[in-house]
Amino acid sequence: MLAEIDGAPGYVVGQMPSDDFAVLQSLIFDSYLSRILSLYPELSCQFYTAGMKNYHLITDEVNHRVLWPKRARILGPAAVESIKLLKFFKHLTKELNIQGITGEDGSGWQEMYWRVVRPGNDDIGDFHADKWFWDLGHGEIAPGMRRLKIWIAIETQPGKSGLRVIPSSHLRSDWKYHGETNGSAVTKPKFDEDINTLDIMNLSTKPGDFIVFHDELLHCGMPNQSDSTRFSIEATLLVPSEHK
Repeated sequence: MLAEIDGAPGYVVGQMPSDDFAVLQSLIFDSYLSRILSLYPELSCQFYTAGMKNYHLITDEVNHRVLWPKRARILGPAAVESIKLLKFFKHLTKELNIQGITGEDGSGWQEMYWRVVRPGNDDIGDFHADKWFWDLGHGEIAPGMRRLKIWIAIETQPGKSGLRVIPSSHLRSDWKYHGETNGSAVTKPKFDEDINTLDIMNLSTKPGDFIVFHDELLHCGMPNQSDSTRFSIEATLLVPSEHK
């Protein structure tokens, strides 16, 4: 697995057992409803009935950006511990020698967070390598550790919503980018290359698929061309650097 992550293409794709996926889906739905209940209690029944994949159909009822800042999408420590006990994660832990999950956003625990991307909206960012965030000051890791990223599909339609990557882009170290603050507390990388000249691949993921990829692999979310809201989970995994 590490040979594919460190060499070509820079990522691996897997499928978790259905019972693992049911647990993950429930954890995200609980987090989603809890946030809605805290800000819009009068709408909680409406959102519960519609389900996550239909969020975009009633999004006009809420202030989307106020509702979903990143800190509101970080799963609590109990949820993270539940995920770490799932069969697929135990397998990854053994296969990759996972030593922990980063907590760079200051929650005080190992952070896994979810994303929401509506059809036809600008809810995705630019192409980037996760390493660039760290190079721009977004957290630190212990000596002897390196980072890998895991992305998990919760509500996706294959080929229409998911993750885009530039295969083997982590093998090149001279990509051009700069940091932008734009009023945020976090400096974010802005890609300075012409993406129209790059070999972009849309990974066809279905609910329950997961992708583990290199910290320097260029990637971003696909524009959501489906008829449902896309939900996914992300986390930065720590593994020993001697395996690089």
